[in-house]
Amino acid sequence: MSNELTFYDRQMLEHWLRSSQSLREISRVMKRVHTILSREIRRNGENREKYRADTAQRLHEKRKHKQHKGKLDKHQELKEYIVEGLKKEWSPDVIAGRLKNDRPKELKGKTISHESIYHYIYNKDGRYEGLYKYLRQGQSKRHKRHTRKGSKLAITERISIHARPAVVRERTRFGDWESDSVIFSNQRTALSVQSERKSKLIRMHKVVSKTAEETKYALIKTIESLPSEMFKTMTFDNGGEGAKHAEIRREYGLETYFCDPFASWQKGGVENANKLIRQYLPRSTDLSKLTDRDIYEIQEKLNDRPRRCLGYRSPNEVINRVVL
Repeated sequence: MSNELTFYDRQMLEHWLRSSQSLREISRVMKRVHTILSREIRRNGENREKYRADTAQRLHEKRKHKQHKGKLDKHQELKEYIVEGLKKEWSPDVIAGRLKNDRPKELKGKTISHESIYHYIYNKDGRYEGLYKYLRQGQSKRHKRHTRKGSKLAITERISIHARPAVVRERTRFGDWESDSVIFSNQRTALSVQSERKSKLIRMHKVVSKTAEETKYALIKTIESLPSEMFKTMTFDNGGEGAKHAEIRREYGLETYFCDPFASWQKGGVENANKLIRQYLPRSTDLSKLTDRDIYEIQEKLNDRPRRCLGYRSPNEVINRVVL
């Protein structure tokens, strides 16, 4: 039997305390260890004459649900370091890694995980401070992963991502790309985005709708922007915009692969690229007001941004060593 008393137990205890029975006799009637009842009276009622079930329950719930201070509430210097990093547009993962590898003297012995930083950002205090606004997506609520819906459209000649060569997963060569669409609120206009896995190079094109035909032309623009040897594979999710992949495969000689249903995270490179794009183009953006030149300038801002995974070189710096 649990040592924790219920409200009914407390009501019974109040009833029996009004009798002349001893606490040990009450414990036998209630089938509770008498030391538990003794502690209950001492903590929530002072003595048996003053004990009231409703007051005891309220005190118990207040104690049970009392919020304990987290690490950032206890250590102001650590909190200031993290907030400063967020304002620099560093992700919680980068902040945690930087703290571990290059810790300031005033934070000696202090560490924190990226999940703890996310937890603080999205708890009551963090939301009040608006810290979520410094994240790439700027969402006021943290969304669960892997919640996007799959497409009901049948895609012919579809080859599973599990048949993709291991070298693609290992990112040891150039020429393996991933494709996705970025959509915006209350409009058909979208972005077709491609990302090269090894260099993190991004290509993005405005399309009038998220259709297979429009996506095919966007893919052609991407393919023709670089030498042909820079295109070996293209990986899609199960959205209908990839339905004309076989035409691209036959015309340009690159292999095409598809993620498992409901598993677009398997093409994590372009998914991460989409998060970077959202920093400049949130979902509420009216894409019709942006020209192709505007889109290109955002694309090149991202391609000129140093990346930790590239040894703090930019995608353009990496790719230029290969194609120039």
